[in-house]
Amino acid sequence: MSAEENKAIVRHFIDAYNRRDASVLNEVLDPGIATRYLEIHIPRNCATWADERVEITDTLAEGDWVWARMTHTGRHVGEYRGIPPTGKTKTCAGCMFFHVATGKIVEHAALWDNLGELTQLGGVVVAGAQ
Repeated sequence: MSAEENKAIVRHFIDAYNRRDASVLNEVLDPGIATRYLEIHIPRNCATWADERVEITDTLAEGDWVWARMTHTGRHVGEYRGIPPTGKTKTCAGCMFFHVATGKIVEHAALWDNLGELTQLGGVVVAGAQ
């Protein structure tokens, strides 16, 4: 598949994730990854973040690999990393790397600004901050 086709698969995945569309997730994800998303990630994130949304802001592709810069937003309604629900809306920048083979995402890794996220929720006190 072309780099543009692989980027389209990643965009389709994120759109399906935002809609919680299990049929599309099963279509674009390797079975092991789909199971993790449907049984672990989505239920956990729904319990933690109301109005959760992931937006792709940029993509790059080389061969079977796609890099996507993203923004993750949601209102904190469930315990997260030991922080009780605050009702605050957080915006977290990050990126994900996707390996696409035969039209499916077969591997991925993510890097998110967890320190910024925790700071927004009041879970981290920044020295000198007022």
